Amino acid sequence: MTKANAETVELVPATPEHPDLVAELIHATEPHIFGYLHDHDMHLVRSHLGHQWQQPDSMFSHRFCTAAVLGGELMGIELGFDAAQQQAAAGPMLAYAQAHMSAAQFAHFATWFEYGRFVLPPVPDDAWYLQHLAVVPAARGRGVGDRLLADAIERSRQAGYARVHLDVYAGNPAVRLYERSGFEVIVETLVRPLEKHGIPLHWRMERVL
Repeated sequence: MTKANAETVELVPATPEHPDLVAELIHATEPHIFGYLHDHDMHLVRSHLGHQWQQPDSMFSHRFCTAAVLGGELMGIELGFDAAQQQAAAGPMLAYAQAHMSAAQFAHFATWFEYGRFVLPPVPDDAWYLQHLAVVPAARGRGVGDRLLADAIERSRQAGYARVHLDVYAGNPAVRLYERSGFEVIVETLVRPLEKHGIPLHWRMERVL
C-alpha cells in the first residue's frame, strides 16, 4: 500500500466507522483531560468516545468531522464546529455519557465541570473552533496534519468566519504545526485545583482569517 502523505490521502466527510481508532485519536489530542474524565481507563475511553462518535448530535460526532483516508483506512481526523453548534451538541453529549457509563463513572466524569470550564475559554460567535486534529502514528510527519488543518482553515474562510480557535496543552508537539499555520497564543490557562490531577498549562490559539 502507498504510504500516507499529504498527496495520497483523500479528505472526505467522516462516517461512524472506526470508533475505537477515533477514540484513541481524540484521546491523543488531550490525554490529560480525557484521562481525567475517564479515570485513566483506556477501555472506557474507547467504549465511551467510540459511542459518542457514532451518534449524530454529540460534540464528538463523526458528523462534525473531516477524515483523511487512504485505501479505505482512516489516517487522520479534523473535528470542529462553531459556538452555536458546540452549545447544541453539549446536551446530547452529556446525555449519551450518562446513558453509556455506570453511575460511578458518570459521577467522576461530571466532576470535571466544576473547574474544567475554566480550562477551555468560550468560543466567540465569529470563530470556527477546531476541537480535534489528529493523525494515526504511521502517517505522522508526512504532511497529513498540515493538509487537514489547511482544509479546515479554508473551509472556515469560505463559510465567512473571522477566525479559527483551538485549545492545546502547552507541551503538545502539534503546537509547531499550529504556529507554522499562523496561529498565535491569546490565552494561557492553568487551573490550580486541576493541576494536582495532571491537567497542565493550556493555550487558546487563534488564526485570524
